[in-house]
Amino acid sequence: MKEEKCRADLHYHGPIGFEPYWIRVQDYKGKNLLKLIADAGFKSKLNILAVTSETDQTDKNGIIIRNSIHNRIGYLAENYLNDLNKIQGYKADKFGASSIMIEKNGNKLYLISGQTPIIKEGDKRYDHLIVGSDSVPNFRNFQDTLKYCNDNGVLHGEEHPDLEVHFGLGLNNAEKYIELSDFVEGHNAQLLWPGFMRKIPKIGDYTELNNNRAKEFAEKHNKPWIATSDGHMIESAGAAYIEFDASLLDERNEDNLLKALRTIVKESHFKPHEGYDSLINWLEWTIKFQWGIRGERYKRN
Repeated sequence: MKEEKCRADLHYHGPIGFEPYWIRVQDYKGKNLLKLIADAGFKSKLNILAVTSETDQTDKNGIIIRNSIHNRIGYLAENYLNDLNKIQGYKADKFGASSIMIEKNGNKLYLISGQTPIIKEGDKRYDHLIVGSDSVPNFRNFQDTLKYCNDNGVLHGEEHPDLEVHFGLGLNNAEKYIELSDFVEGHNAQLLWPGFMRKIPKIGDYTELNNNRAKEFAEKHNKPWIATSDGHMIESAGAAYIEFDASLLDERNEDNLLKALRTIVKESHFKPHEGYDSLINWLEWTIKFQWGIRGERYKRN
């Protein structure tokens, strides 16, 4: 890479979903989604962007079905990669089973798989952040999910742990699993509302205080914390990110890239850059999301 520093946004969804409904209401219909995501990454000077999948639509083993709309990297490669290479100035190819490499104007961007698996503890659901894979089985409990990740060398961490209203563990529960986790998502760019608004219904659940408490929790337990965009609009890529020395990244192949990234995060060889999505973006995607899930409108074409 040309630059001495690399930027990585390790929690980013792109559109709310790849279902035709979400693509239409978010004004991406008829456009090359891979190009839009790549352009958003390049605009934010990112070198790595984890495209995070999340769904309850799986095979019998709880694995997201390959190349379905829910296997986001696979779907982007299958449906948009060839057309992107026909556009002047772009060069793109699969970098491995879980990643795509895109070059534009001498700059290189790796799109890697990410996942928020659905974790079940009794009658409750929780989130956890996976980086570098979207093949972690869904519907397992926390202990089994973390064991799977650690046994298979998958980078993983506690996702917005203080945000209990949106499947966060809660810091008391997070204590039980912090030693088995690689990192904490300490800054989420979607938690943008000022702390003094915490008593306002709905909005007050998503304030900077959640980030502050998550960072304090990570530091208390000597765990690295990362900053991410958690973007649900393509344009939100890089709203927050981590930065590290380019020399630490091994780009020979996908396996080496993901192993190097895991080491960088686990050993805290990075600097988090905190930022927030715009208020307009937040309101736009959340309003569309709430409207779309009512009556399961998003399942309609």
